[in-house]
Amino acid sequence: MHAGPVRGGYNCRFAAPSSPAITPPGPLTPDANTLRFTGERFLPEVRGAIWYEHWHRYAAVVPLAAGKRVVDAACGEGYGSFLLGATAAAVTGVDVSAEAIAHASARYSRANLDFVVGSVTALPLPAASVDLVVSFETIEHLAEQREMLADFRRVLTADGVLVISSPNRPVYNEAGAIENHYHVRELDRAELAALLASGFPQQAWYAQRIVAQSALWSEGAHGADAVCMALVDGLPESAPEPAPPMYFIVVCAAGGIELPALPALSLFDDGMLSLTREHARALARERELAWDELDSRQVAEDRLAELVTAVNALASEREAGSVKSRRIEALEAELAQTQRGVRDALAREAAARAQAADMSAALDEARARLAYRESAQGWLRFPFAAARQRMAQRR
Repeated sequence: MHAGPVRGGYNCRFAAPSSPAITPPGPLTPDANTLRFTGERFLPEVRGAIWYEHWHRYAAVVPLAAGKRVVDAACGEGYGSFLLGATAAAVTGVDVSAEAIAHASARYSRANLDFVVGSVTALPLPAASVDLVVSFETIEHLAEQREMLADFRRVLTADGVLVISSPNRPVYNEAGAIENHYHVRELDRAELAALLASGFPQQAWYAQRIVAQSALWSEGAHGADAVCMALVDGLPESAPEPAPPMYFIVVCAAGGIELPALPALSLFDDGMLSLTREHARALARERELAWDELDSRQVAEDRLAELVTAVNALASEREAGSVKSRRIEALEAELAQTQRGVRDALAREAAARAQAADMSAALDEARARLAYRESAQGWLRFPFAAARQRMAQRR
């Protein structure tokens, strides 16, 4: 079920909540979580005029679902499907959002209730398999409006019934100040009637609007056309009166006199819906603030995503720099080791050269001595040298 700004229509039924607190219908599973409100779908936790609008539509249709096979097309969070299941033979809630269907399946449980992922333009159901299709605040979210209605006709039996709601475009946003970002094509009465004409020519129209007016009603004598409804313990009930009376108006006379009758239900306004419009202005401002908050949250999330990307990139660069630094350190160590090896090799080569030079000098000296001995002078002096050596040894 989709949510949107609350605007026009006229409502002759009353919904009186049993208490200010939200009481979702039926038991909740221990691990059920509330979906995040984005403005696309109504959630039962959301208060304000929109709460009355969405609950009232489902509550009014509950009697029509009694004993029927029902499809709740675009069931959203699932609260409406659960409500219809109180009287229906079977209810199938269908929504294109896998997240919404998972939430609904976890939160709402009945033996006659199923939730499935699917598009309202191609319902995952056989032809002529259901008696009642309920589609509240869905058609304005689609460009394929004819396709949706054609598929509703397909799954309905020959005598099946469609109950559909759609915002009245000229009144829905009278001031033109607020745009619902999720609406693709809003319709006026003539456009909606034309779309329904081919598949659903038999039509009964009802109007709905949140109003703030003075209500005057007859105690205990409501006519069939004045029904007061309230959501009590998660189920719609007929209430004895719209609300606890703040004043009493009594028409009285002497005994036996037939009293003139006032209407069973009378609503009074100044002709300009001033009280309603004053409340609507306050709600409009509240919705503007809500949309601003959603936009700000989106901007913050986008900025956070950008920062995360930047931080990750910086971390990657730092890691890459760290890897490069470690590689440079390793190369520098390898270079230093190579340089030490070269220096050691050069030192060894120099020592070898010095040793070779010493050996060459000694060899030259030995050759010189040998040459001297073999010379005539050496042969002549050799006996004297040998004698001196013997004498030195004796001493």
